[in-house]
Amino acid sequence: MKRHLLYIVSLLALVTFTACSTDPEDAVSKHVYSESESPYLRTDTSANIAVNAEFRKGYIVDKTIRLKDYAEKIQSHLGMTVDDMLAGLETGKVVFYNIDANRGVWNKTPQNVTDGWGYKADGLVSDTVQVATITLDKQTKSIVLHMPADSKAGVSLTTNVGFAVNNGRDYDRYVRFNISMAVSDPSVIIKTVTIPAGDDYPSYELSFSDKAVEKAIEVCFGMTVKDFNEAVQDPDGDIAMYMIDASGKRIESKYTANGIGYWCDKDGKPRAHGDGCMFFVETHDGTVGIGRYPKIASGSTSKVHFVYASKTDVSKFMEFVITANYE
Repeated sequence: MKRHLLYIVSLLALVTFTACSTDPEDAVSKHVYSESESPYLRTDTSANIAVNAEFRKGYIVDKTIRLKDYAEKIQSHLGMTVDDMLAGLETGKVVFYNIDANRGVWNKTPQNVTDGWGYKADGLVSDTVQVATITLDKQTKSIVLHMPADSKAGVSLTTNVGFAVNNGRDYDRYVRFNISMAVSDPSVIIKTVTIPAGDDYPSYELSFSDKAVEKAIEVCFGMTVKDFNEAVQDPDGDIAMYMIDASGKRIESKYTANGIGYWCDKDGKPRAHGDGCMFFVETHDGTVGIGRYPKIASGSTSKVHFVYASKTDVSKFMEFVITANYE
């Protein structure tokens, strides 16, 4: 009897030892995802890259995300250089997919535009209604964000794309771009002003420190009033003034007034100083002046429509629509 008890105790001990084995082969294997499945997105906030792209209505140009700018993060999370990552897309070692953030999975929807996808306003891939596209330009090593040139102000979307190491089991090593895209309306300063009476070129001076103007400078140029004022004192600098015609287009013309400014006829078209002029728009120190030509009848009115705009970045501009009454 004692011999049987010893045998049973020994057998239980053996079973217990086997059950507590630390051999990896004895553990439950991690799920291997097939080509038809959407791998889960492993949570890793350090792999996230937030991108906010604002497009200016009327002057919409593509935005680019330079992958080289995130080379360190790519190296840290994928264990490879940007060049190696792009080369890996060709061999299948790396994948480039959308990410369904709400479901927490990778979205393997096939590309529906060249080297990328088109999206609806809810950020989901769409073959029909597309308010934006995101594509990969391997030659320039960048992600290109595009919105149609006729996009209306207020159109926006948020979506996620990412690169991941394809090890045949999961996409746990990745970098993720959380991209927000939106079309904003240019800041427009609309005012009614009165130009003083007189024949010695009197003017109404609109201060750059005016609350609406200061806000527009900050939003449209990312500058302080001081920096903007310094920039517009140089006629050959980056910021220029353009008069706007009746169709809403900028009029390309040499300056005809002092500094950055124009003499204009009754229709707001630039012209040389002399008969036929009605008003001038001139950049002064801290202000933009709107003045009258001599002998303009009191009670007259002019529409003064112009913009200050960057010569090197078409998305940076602010617009003035001024109704000028002549005292």
